[in-house]
Amino acid sequence: MNEPLTTPPTITTTILAKGRSTLGHETNLARAPIWHARPRSADGETVVTPILFGHPFRKVEGRTLTTTDQRLFAHLTTSYIRIGCPASRQVPFSLGDAASAVGHEMLGGKQRSLVRASLGRLRSVTFESALRHADGNETVLGWGLIDSYLVTTRGGGKGWVKLSEAVASLLQEGSVTFLHAPTWEAICAEDEVAGRLWSFLESENLGRGWRYSLFAPEGSMARPAPSMPSIAQVLQLSWSSRRRRVAQRVREACSVIEEHDKRYRLTVTTGRHERSWVLTCSRTQAPRALSPQSLPEMVLRAWRLAYRSHLPSTRQRAVIVELLTRRSPEWIAERLGEVSDSTDRFRRVLDADGALSARSLTAARRAEEHWAEEKEHESATAEQSLAELIGRARAVVHTDASA
Repeated sequence: MNEPLTTPPTITTTILAKGRSTLGHETNLARAPIWHARPRSADGETVVTPILFGHPFRKVEGRTLTTTDQRLFAHLTTSYIRIGCPASRQVPFSLGDAASAVGHEMLGGKQRSLVRASLGRLRSVTFESALRHADGNETVLGWGLIDSYLVTTRGGGKGWVKLSEAVASLLQEGSVTFLHAPTWEAICAEDEVAGRLWSFLESENLGRGWRYSLFAPEGSMARPAPSMPSIAQVLQLSWSSRRRRVAQRVREACSVIEEHDKRYRLTVTTGRHERSWVLTCSRTQAPRALSPQSLPEMVLRAWRLAYRSHLPSTRQRAVIVELLTRRSPEWIAERLGEVSDSTDRFRRVLDADGALSARSLTAARRAEEHWAEEKEHESATAEQSLAELIGRARAVVHTDASA
């Protein structure tokens, strides 16, 4: 069911080369003001912006989407790209992995329920994109983010999600913003508004710098829609009568971003008019600096003991950061602490990780085959039961007609 395209798209090759720490977020949706960093009471509020698909769009149905939903959606789109963008648009996943992806440290029934609730919100949303033609007629496309999802209680909650055709097509065409997962997670853990702002800025081609309006022009309801949403709209900060408070909130978010991603320089200043504010952004092209503080103290201590107080190199730190996405600090520290005169300890950590990954992959394939066999049997049983039910219904109708 999850067969990839005949030739995997270039975007798949690209994201695989970037490593496991990279997420693939659809670019238009990273820019769109649809993700709420804090709860809102006004479910169903329409959002209008002309940036998605190059045409105006609005939300017409569904529940409010949160920044947690955004991170789950990015997890699903990343998985879709990594498996080669299958024509079925189905993405296999587990509730446990999804809960970890959105920042839950403890995994249990509550966390899995939260993921299911998030899937429900993603499924509920309907957008309309409008295209006005030269003759005055308008073509409207209704679409969503995911078409359906299936989750079983087997294995802690496994299943699949089917992305919408619109989203899958954009991903296959390469409309993808690459996000560094550890950085996004660290920013969101401190400030959800900062995490939303960072994901928006990562989707932008800032170059040496760019200026964004914090607020839409006053009286804009009577004007044509602006070319892009304001920062307050992107972040869903709606204190329209307290602009100074909104500006301060954006400053706080900018400080968190600069602390965790040293490539950014962000300033919030007053604009030309009394009630206008501007966010000035610049982003260097240099790779993120990995400092020793990027690693857990437990791992650093074990490394110093293994290598006579020498700290890991930049390349080694990058490998360890990536390794931490699937192994615990305790596991890495324990392998570094194993005594061996013939084998480099770091190499032994990598070899042990490779062996575990190979066993996990084999076990996962066997479990998937077993699950597929069971589902096929269940489907055959259900079809037989349905056929019998239809047969009985027809017999009752025939009997009534004869009487």
